[in-house]
Amino acid sequence: MAKEKRETKQSETTVIKPLIPESAAWLGGALFIAGLAVVYLSGRAHPAATDKINYLGIAIAAVGGLLYFTSGMDRAQLFEWMRSGATALLLALLIRWAIAEPYRIPSGSMEPTLHGDPRFGRGDRVFVNKFVYGLRYPFMNKRIWYGKEPQRWDQVVFKTVEEDAVHKTLVKRIVGMPGEHIQIREGKVYADGAPLELPPGMDEDTFFTTPLDGPYGVRNEERFSQVPEGHYLLLGDNSAHSRDGRYFGWVPNEHFVGRVACIWWPPPRWRDFTGFSTTLWWRALVALLILAVVLRLFVGRFCPVHRPDDPARIDHLVVSFAHYGLHIPGVNSLVMRWREPQRGDLALYTAKDPDDGAAHLLVGRVAALPGEKVFLEDGALTVNDDAIMLPAPAPERYAGTHPTAKYGRSRTKEYSVVPEGHYYILADETIEDAIPPDSRTLGWIPRTNIIGRAVCCWWPPRRIGCR
Repeated sequence: MAKEKRETKQSETTVIKPLIPESAAWLGGALFIAGLAVVYLSGRAHPAATDKINYLGIAIAAVGGLLYFTSGMDRAQLFEWMRSGATALLLALLIRWAIAEPYRIPSGSMEPTLHGDPRFGRGDRVFVNKFVYGLRYPFMNKRIWYGKEPQRWDQVVFKTVEEDAVHKTLVKRIVGMPGEHIQIREGKVYADGAPLELPPGMDEDTFFTTPLDGPYGVRNEERFSQVPEGHYLLLGDNSAHSRDGRYFGWVPNEHFVGRVACIWWPPPRWRDFTGFSTTLWWRALVALLILAVVLRLFVGRFCPVHRPDDPARIDHLVVSFAHYGLHIPGVNSLVMRWREPQRGDLALYTAKDPDDGAAHLLVGRVAALPGEKVFLEDGALTVNDDAIMLPAPAPERYAGTHPTAKYGRSRTKEYSVVPEGHYYILADETIEDAIPPDSRTLGWIPRTNIIGRAVCCWWPPRRIGCR
């Protein structure tokens, strides 16, 4: 009795079960949609509350997305997915902190150059080059080092110097440079007594005083007209409806978050302010991105699978869709085949769990072809009564003694002869008393369920090699 209990316990601990049930995908989808709805509603909220509601919606959508993508994963897969996700998130945060960051235009102060509208999907979204002026400490208006000097007419995103401002981060244009004596008179800006020539595309009547008469750059006193060293006068292109440097004064270099590089949303208003999109670097980057998307959708993908010798660890495989036929995105089968699976192929396929009907994406080695008679005799594979040895790292003998592992372990035709249009696929794992995640328990795999061939392992480094 004690021996039976130990064997039962061992069987239970070796069976790999999902840590997050498949049904969690429905909850994840609902949360994702709810998060998008909250983001949409944030566009109708008061400006002071917009950011908080917007971030809440993003958080809800992120949790929903996590549940959706991790549903059905076991502990090892979830850990590997989270580790990869954490690495990607860390990289994204580093890029956002030091290199580039998206920014939403909150108001119409930069019309017509930048269109501001707080509603969901409305208004311009821009990318900000945060590296160009130097690297700032996170959450501080202080630089680690200084980069390129800001230039007149640069459009910059900056932290406001007003403590009670509704929007703490703003976008304006640099007009007054350090040390200059600035005066705005009769629709023109004078620097040290000389009128400034506006860059192409800007209206000659862009900058002027308003009935409110903001003092900076307007009044003659030195404190209102002389730009201090290390500071700048920032004005909005929509001068008549812009609360800008005329009211809150000079802005120090350390408050600059970065320079506006381009408008990336909405697509009809796409605009490059730097000229980068005309360079060879940009064209090469776009070409590589398009190539990567095409390869992922039609040619192949990366796939994490359990290691044969240690199911608690994960191998990352390169799976080729094109090896067997034409793959259409979103369809877990091939719409056109030009090659049939061969014995020994390490194949990516889909199969349904016989207990709960849940679909799984699995990797296993093709062991028997349609019409062949397969049998595991003392763990050794025989096909048509001949001993067969599959390519390494396939095991010489398969444990698979679990009671539910019927296929290939019975002499009856139902469980030993592979039907036409089907294959017998074995996983490389060899765990005593475990439920084999392959044809021994899942049955014959239809040809239409085989969607690719694993050609090599690319991670971890010590496992790199062909499969």
